[in-house]
Amino acid sequence: MNEETDILTYDEALLLTRKQAEMIALFTTEIRSLKEQIEWLKRQLFGRKSERMEFDPNQLLLDPILVEAIEQNPPPEPKPEIESPVAAHVRKAAPHGRGVLPAHLEREIVEVDIPEEQKLLPDGSVRPRIGFEDSEKLACTPQRFYVKVTRRFKYGSPVGAEEHGVVEAPVPESLVPRCLADESLLAHVAVSKFGDHLPAYRLEGIFKRSGIALSRQTLCGWMQDLGIALNPLVAEFKKQLFATGMVHNDDTPVNLLEDDREKPRGRRIRKARFWASCAPPRDGPWTVFDFTITREADGPKAFFGGYAGKITCDAYSGYGPLAESGEGEPQIVLFGCWAHVRRYFFNAYKGGDPKLGAEFVALVKVLYEIEESISEKTDEERLAQRRSRSRPVLETIKARIDELLPATPPKSALGKALNYADNYWDRLIRFVDDPQAGIDNNPAENAIRPIALGRKNWLFIGNELSGRAAANIMSVINTCKRAGVEPYAYLLDVIRRLPSMKTTELASLLPPEWKRQRETPAESAAALP
Repeated sequence: MNEETDILTYDEALLLTRKQAEMIALFTTEIRSLKEQIEWLKRQLFGRKSERMEFDPNQLLLDPILVEAIEQNPPPEPKPEIESPVAAHVRKAAPHGRGVLPAHLEREIVEVDIPEEQKLLPDGSVRPRIGFEDSEKLACTPQRFYVKVTRRFKYGSPVGAEEHGVVEAPVPESLVPRCLADESLLAHVAVSKFGDHLPAYRLEGIFKRSGIALSRQTLCGWMQDLGIALNPLVAEFKKQLFATGMVHNDDTPVNLLEDDREKPRGRRIRKARFWASCAPPRDGPWTVFDFTITREADGPKAFFGGYAGKITCDAYSGYGPLAESGEGEPQIVLFGCWAHVRRYFFNAYKGGDPKLGAEFVALVKVLYEIEESISEKTDEERLAQRRSRSRPVLETIKARIDELLPATPPKSALGKALNYADNYWDRLIRFVDDPQAGIDNNPAENAIRPIALGRKNWLFIGNELSGRAAANIMSVINTCKRAGVEPYAYLLDVIRRLPSMKTTELASLLPPEWKRQRETPAESAAALP
């Protein structure tokens, strides 16, 4: 720049223009990123959590074609409607939706009779009863508490007998020794807290209304003892899970109380983890939870120790070492999740790239439609359909990723989606050649969904041992639900029978076998010891 004239030279003006263009591009990128973050936060606070789109995503691809077609071939003028007489008809009342009450429920009959004077005819004779009309209503009695007294008889020796002493009936074996609660109450509290998500302080209030003083500390202590006592049964669940050769795994955070002398009350809250591992729906109901105080890779490594098979999971880096086993160690193969891919592209659709985001969502939707159509097929048919129908869709997705990735800002919503899919592409396409594998990790995500609801109620885990106990109880309840077994009835039977069972007899307590025994009582009675 010339100081005397303050006039820029050509080179100076060109350099300044370039700098301004770079700043404008930088600010534009930053503004776009901030807008995407604001939109995402608004959806988290005020919007629907569902990723369902308000329209068919294919519509964005068809809009330009439809507009051009309409402009070239305008629709004809609508013809005037001709009124025609309509025959009168009787409208039928819409059904009110009142269903038939279950037949297994006990029926309590309340008789309603006519007044005595109406039972006589005008000539004084008695009207004959010709029948009755029944109307059913569902009734209930609030939970009934009672004291179960176990009376153990004692026997002595008469005077002069050869044997002297007292013989007393033995104390019945108990899964939770020296516990004030009967097996029925333990099962009720476990299902209420970990199946129906009632926190201990609400259960405390429910018991108080019945005149029973049970503190939340007592209830939590019972659940801790019960959960730890279920270790052998849950270990058998885990054995059955690993035997399937395919495990869906995911994790979710939970608050954990820890001792901290520097805090005013001597406690602090840290983030711990519940891990859900479950079998594919076609391979059984097995669902096993684990608890760790951190999210470090040591947790999955310890849980999957000795396992050789497949794991469907998200992009958490802790899974990587599992697939890097050395020679002589069990080999683990990782599979990707298309639900996570779809979520990234849905964020791009809601953010700054609605057209490209919708394009990828539409392609992923095609993959899911194929999976839905082959869900009941045999393994051979699933393989054939995936290779002939899914593979071309995957090739289209990969071609579009390779085309868009170089020119897309990596920090944008679309850039994050493209990078995620590209980085884990090998995992994402493995399902095509494996009929056992699913397209996503939704079985594990569905398993951890109740924990998200539960932690809003019970707020935190009291200590590490309680976390492990809670994981065991949730393993039992969730496996029961997937097996179509009523959790309370199953837990009650398990608590009563488990103390006297050997490890080799645990197979009879597995929910599918337990259910089979209840469905065929005659056969099971002969088989049981």
